[in-house]
Amino acid sequence: MFDFIFGSDPKQSLRMLRHLAGVLSLFAFTLLGILFYNNDLFSIDEETFTNILAFFWIGVFVFTIIIRSGLNKKYTDPSLTVPQLLWGTCFLLTTIYLLNEWRGLLLIAYFGMLSFGFFRLKFREFLSLSLFAIFGYALIILYIFVYEPDRIVIKLELAQLVVFACTVAVMLYTGSSINRLREQTKEQYIALNEALEINQKLATTDDLTGLYNRRYFMEKLSQQKALSERDDSDFVVFYCDLDRFKHINDTFGHHTGDIVLQKFAEILKLSIREIDYAARFGGEEFVCLLVNTDIGNAKKVTERIRESLSSYNFSDIAPSLHSTVSIGISNFKQFNTIQETLVSADHRMYRAKQMGRNKVVFTDQDDAEENSDTVT
Repeated sequence: MFDFIFGSDPKQSLRMLRHLAGVLSLFAFTLLGILFYNNDLFSIDEETFTNILAFFWIGVFVFTIIIRSGLNKKYTDPSLTVPQLLWGTCFLLTTIYLLNEWRGLLLIAYFGMLSFGFFRLKFREFLSLSLFAIFGYALIILYIFVYEPDRIVIKLELAQLVVFACTVAVMLYTGSSINRLREQTKEQYIALNEALEINQKLATTDDLTGLYNRRYFMEKLSQQKALSERDDSDFVVFYCDLDRFKHINDTFGHHTGDIVLQKFAEILKLSIREIDYAARFGGEEFVCLLVNTDIGNAKKVTERIRESLSSYNFSDIAPSLHSTVSIGISNFKQFNTIQETLVSADHRMYRAKQMGRNKVVFTDQDDAEENSDTVT
């Protein structure tokens, strides 16, 4: 029932809730008008009074249909605050005109109506609505004074007009101040979120490569361990270490070395899935976590990484620059502890270097045929 009335979109639900609050207020105002009519305070017959109420309530239901159907999203202000307030103001001014006396009493209802725009309307919108109501009331007084003078006490009406205009001016100032405060709060909220995102990024990523840092990677590794133990799945960790990276720094400079690190980080990102994690552990050492993966699939991924770096052309940076990587793979189910899995992957990575570098090692066997061939 709730979803049928308000919908499943949180923003639309809030708009519908505000609209229904306004409808409830207008309903109370309608009951007050009926009370006035039953006490002979209107100068019209029952049919005309009923038609006027029906006409304005049809307009209210049109707003309800527009908001509930989602057509309101096409407009700059999906809440349709100004159109709804204008419609309510027209209803109020019409009722004020029809009253024989006590017109000023209904002016109080306008203040309650205007308060619905406190958190939505800007100064110009508030000013337009305020002037519409003030000049509308002034025109009603002028019309009755000219054409129906027996229905008005002009001095009393003018005094009420002045009081009404002054009160609306105060509400205009208050409403625009609230709106400015709301906008400032919104800007501060956006700035705070941006600052939090930056801080979170700084706390979880490596500045140079944009990959995750060691601390964040270890947190994700612990979470993956818990998931794997729960659903009996496996995951793979592999260490990567750039071969002879010190030689690159010494020969071409640290700036060039940084470019190589960044390029390798890019290769890692492109080679793994979005659900996987790649981190820089320090220097030229990188670690990756492949979720729900076995050794067989991990071999394909790591071979692709190794070949991508080995075949990459760095000639635009330095004509003789060439870089390779040694990789060691280990899966969690083989050891069932994070520490042993990491140690095994690290050990296999060093075996890859001992076997000639630019290799992927995925077993502890000494037989080189069990691991990938050297491509140098």
